[in-house]
Amino acid sequence: MNVSSSMTLQRGVGLIEVMVALLLLGIAVVGFAALQVRAVGSTHDAYFRTQGMAIAQEVAERLRANSNATFAINAVATYRAGSTGGVSDTQCITNTCTPTQMAQFDIANLNTLAASTLPNGRFAVVPCTNATNSCVLVSWNLTSPTVGNTTTDCMSTGGSYILNADCMMLEIY
Repeated sequence: MNVSSSMTLQRGVGLIEVMVALLLLGIAVVGFAALQVRAVGSTHDAYFRTQGMAIAQEVAERLRANSNATFAINAVATYRAGSTGGVSDTQCITNTCTPTQMAQFDIANLNTLAASTLPNGRFAVVPCTNATNSCVLVSWNLTSPTVGNTTTDCMSTGGSYILNADCMMLEIY
């Protein structure tokens, strides 16, 4: 064997192979990190949807519990987020309330629940589109608990969810 030919045989790994391996490893790590970020976002979305449905069910239960005829007729108009009607948070716990005061008390508690559970959480009870029932809309983030055709509405006038809306709808009665 020739001495010069034994010197040309490669021994070990070359710098180019190491650089290519590091590049591939870096791409894999960035891809994995992006996957983790997406998984966390999906987990938050699922949590918000679960909380939104729990709030909608709570609204429906309070409507059924306060089923006075006058209240039932005015429930859709009365159960709007944002107005407490002057009833304190504890008034109906320690005192006897009329059905209207109870509705206002429920609204105050549900507003607090929605706001503390969801980011910018709000709710409303509206007439369902194409039905005689009422719909409880619970929204969060930039979505409003309203029916319309803008990107900030929860439900379209045709009765379907708006694309990318952060809300839940529960049909009641």
